[in-house]
Amino acid sequence: MNRRKFLLSGSALAGVSAVVGVASAREAAVSPGTAGRKVSGTAKNDVDQYIVNKDDAVFIFADLHPDLIASSNTMSPESLSANAGGLAKISRAISAPALFLTVPRDGKPGELIAPLKPYANANNTIYRLNADPFQVPAIVDAIIKTNRKTLIVSGFTAEVAVLLTSLGALRNGYRVFIPVDCTGNRSERTEQAALKQAEQAGAVLTSLASVAAQIAPNFSKEPGTTILSVILDAEV
Repeated sequence: MNRRKFLLSGSALAGVSAVVGVASAREAAVSPGTAGRKVSGTAKNDVDQYIVNKDDAVFIFADLHPDLIASSNTMSPESLSANAGGLAKISRAISAPALFLTVPRDGKPGELIAPLKPYANANNTIYRLNADPFQVPAIVDAIIKTNRKTLIVSGFTAEVAVLLTSLGALRNGYRVFIPVDCTGNRSERTEQAALKQAEQAGAVLTSLASVAAQIAPNFSKEPGTTILSVILDAEV
């Protein structure tokens, strides 16, 4: 089954129900007659690894340049651009750090896609020449300075920028979430291989809506109101 149809089927608000499902899973982990007692360490940890803590999150946007994403076949360039912009909107809404990684385009740092420009500046945009961000001291230092340990990774391509960022992060003790509708690739076949590799290494494959709903589940007030607008506008 196409992995986007599998992860993103139904309406955008399906991501909200995923959060409810997590809560149900936690309750199910408590055996009959143990209501009110502490959930066993193993069961609780199994659930916790899928939970995004907004106060521990750093948003990574890797190599999202107009001329690069124009060749995306697994996610349309328009949808990828819109969803990445929504992810950046979330980072600002919750005041979480965001880093924008660029690579050479025509001998100079690549230009970011339009939806990311309002959120990027000289302090959070880092130009690199190495395919692996975790081989670039400036990027590693910028992540360390956030004093956070959860990376939400988006970018193009899935098989290079997203995969190498994720593997480097996992190797250095970070938790990694990959919203698959905020990534793109030229080939469905190689993207599947890359995402499988990242997941087997410990990354959590998720969606924009699922990340958003976990970060601000109360849609009646800010930042939840803004978060809800991102969920409703998400491209699938």
